[in-house]
Amino acid sequence: MSRIILLFTSVIVVTLFTFNAFWLQFKGHSTIQIIDRLPILFAPTNFTYYIWVLVFIFLFLWIYNYVKLRRTDYFISIPQVILFLCVVIFQIASLWSWHSEQFVISFVLLFIQVILLFGLYLTYPLKKEIFKIRIPIAVYFSWSTYLLILHGWYLLVDLQWKGFGLSSALWTVILMTIGTAIALHLRYHHFDIAYPLVMIWCYLGIAISNGFDELLVTTAALFLIGVLVVGIFFMKKNPAHLK
Repeated sequence: MSRIILLFTSVIVVTLFTFNAFWLQFKGHSTIQIIDRLPILFAPTNFTYYIWVLVFIFLFLWIYNYVKLRRTDYFISIPQVILFLCVVIFQIASLWSWHSEQFVISFVLLFIQVILLFGLYLTYPLKKEIFKIRIPIAVYFSWSTYLLILHGWYLLVDLQWKGFGLSSALWTVILMTIGTAIALHLRYHHFDIAYPLVMIWCYLGIAISNGFDELLVTTAALFLIGVLVVGIFFMKKNPAHLK
């Protein structure tokens, strides 16, 4: 029961801190306000960030499912608890650094968070009995990966990187293509639908944000959404024990 208490407490803390950072005046400004300072084509329209609500709802459901599994072999292990607690700590530390405008430190912390999330994600083997327990982590992992790419691009723009002569629009398309490749890899090799669905949501936000002002970015975002939808329906490397 102590593991459940640790998980529940950590999710409560990170939920309150994240909502305070993204939508309230933490250190005088919100996370979204800082993002909007620079012309980042990879940044989605502001309503996209409300996916945090879904992320935390899934995490609370994740804990609830473990409550029901307390006396089974599928109950959360101590290494998994430690990994998740570290993810929460690094997320809070990254947001704190972001609001302190220490963007390099914030990016490094977020990178470590995503690596830890990937490690946690890999602790869930493809077994039918724990398939739904993996979904909240997949959603969290996907959204954090998108934020990492966004953060990295923001950092480069802030440092006035010239982009090797390529336009900002072209780099945005390259970044979206990389994100799509990652999503399709996880869809095929890990039978993951949640990860690409989150990416679809992010790319829809990018398309709406850019609209007719950046037709290359908008068109690429809509095209890649189509690619991800096709991948969800037709990439079906479904292990026998999940059928």
